[in-house]
Amino acid sequence: MSIKNRINNVYRYFEPNLSIIGYLGAIGFPLYYFVWNYLFPQQYENLLLRVICGSLFIPFILKDHMPNWFSRFKDIHFVFTLTIALPFFFSYMLLMNDWSIIWIMSFMTAVFLSILLIYDVYIITGMSIIGIATGVTAALSFNHVEIHNFHWGYVAVISFAYVTGIASHYRNHVHYEDQLLFARSFSAGIAHEMRNPFSSLYSSMELMLDILRQRSEQCAHNNEENINELKSIIRSNMTVINNSNETINLLLSSINEHAISKNTFQEYSIVNVIKNAVESYGYQSSEDRELVTVKYNKDTTYFGSDILFRYVIFNLMKNALYYKGKKNFNIEINIDINKLHNVIKVKDTGIGIAKSNISSIFDEFYTHGKKNSSGLGLPFCQKVITAFGGSICCQSQQGEWTEFTILLPKIDSKSTNKLKYELLAQKRLLYIGDNNQDVFELQKNSFSFGYHFLTVSPFRLVDIDQHLNQADMILVNLDSYGEHNYYMTKLQHKLALSTTKVLYLYREEKALHLILNPKVNYKLVNLDKLKPGVTEGICRYFFTHFNQETVPSPNSLETQSILLVDDNTSLRMYTGILLQRSGYHVIHAENGLKALQHLDTHNVDLIMMDLEMPLMGGLETAKQIRGNDQYKNHHHTPIICFSASLNTEQQQELKAAGMNGFIFKPATKDQIFETIDRYLN
Repeated sequence: MSIKNRINNVYRYFEPNLSIIGYLGAIGFPLYYFVWNYLFPQQYENLLLRVICGSLFIPFILKDHMPNWFSRFKDIHFVFTLTIALPFFFSYMLLMNDWSIIWIMSFMTAVFLSILLIYDVYIITGMSIIGIATGVTAALSFNHVEIHNFHWGYVAVISFAYVTGIASHYRNHVHYEDQLLFARSFSAGIAHEMRNPFSSLYSSMELMLDILRQRSEQCAHNNEENINELKSIIRSNMTVINNSNETINLLLSSINEHAISKNTFQEYSIVNVIKNAVESYGYQSSEDRELVTVKYNKDTTYFGSDILFRYVIFNLMKNALYYKGKKNFNIEINIDINKLHNVIKVKDTGIGIAKSNISSIFDEFYTHGKKNSSGLGLPFCQKVITAFGGSICCQSQQGEWTEFTILLPKIDSKSTNKLKYELLAQKRLLYIGDNNQDVFELQKNSFSFGYHFLTVSPFRLVDIDQHLNQADMILVNLDSYGEHNYYMTKLQHKLALSTTKVLYLYREEKALHLILNPKVNYKLVNLDKLKPGVTEGICRYFFTHFNQETVPSPNSLETQSILLVDDNTSLRMYTGILLQRSGYHVIHAENGLKALQHLDTHNVDLIMMDLEMPLMGGLETAKQIRGNDQYKNHHHTPIICFSASLNTEQQQELKAAGMNGFIFKPATKDQIFETIDRYLN
């Protein structure tokens, strides 16, 4: 792990307690000048040095109000402050006070405080060496220090305190990390084991619907009612599976470092997400759906996750529907978009909540009046809305109603812009085109905004291959290609195999004669009409959702072959039948070794492969296909990972292994065919 990552991890580990240490440092350093100078006079004191040290802690207190540029250096500032305030300051003052008992005890306190704040053995060792060396150098170089009370035994005691403290604290942190790793692995295992049967059920129901659709065209009209009833039952079961799958996604998201991951935040329509949540909720009956109404004055966008926001609405509806048996019960969701806030109110006419309990409903594990409740739903909802930069509160009249009010910040608010700025530092932007003034502006602003910027010549296809899958967004300057249709066609073929968003940039209208592949996830952008400016205008596309064009399922492509690799026999069988009914030739393999054997004797157009399989998993198989000359005919065959769960690290491993994309289980028929269309046409 790099030093930068270690510093970042140390900062995130202590960030929840940052304000406390900020107040202690900002107040404590100047305060103790008066303690040691007047109450218990010491040989040496320095008010200026104490004020400087205390001022370094002020950003800890104001961390939520610091300018955007500071957020890029907050972890470095944290380590720098502790280096100056602890090992440097206390070693300097120890020497200046001639190893007095008070300052030996103060130095030992600084040692233990350093160990408590910094768990990483490399960081604390580096901090201590640099801080103490600098403090000793300052004391000996800039002052005439007379040392009479020094004893080598002090060094032995201090060294012992350092070594034992670091070792024990590091061991505790390793134990904590092991527990967290176990929790992640356990949750991923549960997700995988749950999604496999869900996927089999989902695929079998897709197949049944497909068969029923054909039979309904052939059967007499008197059977139509029975067929429609069967379709209704199947769709109901599929809804239950989808809701269960959403729960798995949220389990994996919430357990990740006990925080909401913001890396995938984008702009979404508030009305669309809420309507989708209301329509896709797993109601027990059609009558329950009639109990929920949605009202709004207009629509706007928010910055966050659609899955997580949908979960918040799900949870509030689930809590309310628990009391649906009450007379005249209903749930009303009101969306009020005004100048200051985006306000969402979810009101039910249930039994209400007692005033004495309202202050506790967002506490973890708190439950009241409900059976089989974990007490984690509302606290998680609060974490989600807080991660969006908003707030959620509750009002209730016992026996009458309960109303939850969600305030989401405006899309152009200071808090949203700050969050986007922080996320930009993690983004990678690839520019394909000639160097020009726009490129210069992007390069200049990459430092200000923090994103990683890379340029590639439009005719260097090898260089494009190297960086394509590492980018979060790709800019293609159409003007740079002129009449070079050959290179543009080659580039579009590569872009079509990637899920990365693409902006086609142009100023000259003649550039639009280039044939654009509809399988590319792209937008056309006229640079002359881009507002508020080229750099700012382009950066906003990092956080906007592109609506992809899709092509109908290819019923006529009978010669195209798909290798389906999965150890789940039923899922493989049902998915294979769906593919065969759509005109594809399907080859089955239950693990990676079998898949490689098939590639020795068959030419396939696409490979769909599970990640975790016996004998040989998906990653190792993909590496063999991409790197072994035995399979050189399939070095460029698209490989789609078909898996139950993938975290960010695993997604990076997929790219490194040569996989082109992934589909989460259980996937709908439309999702499967849209992905296949993207890579085969």
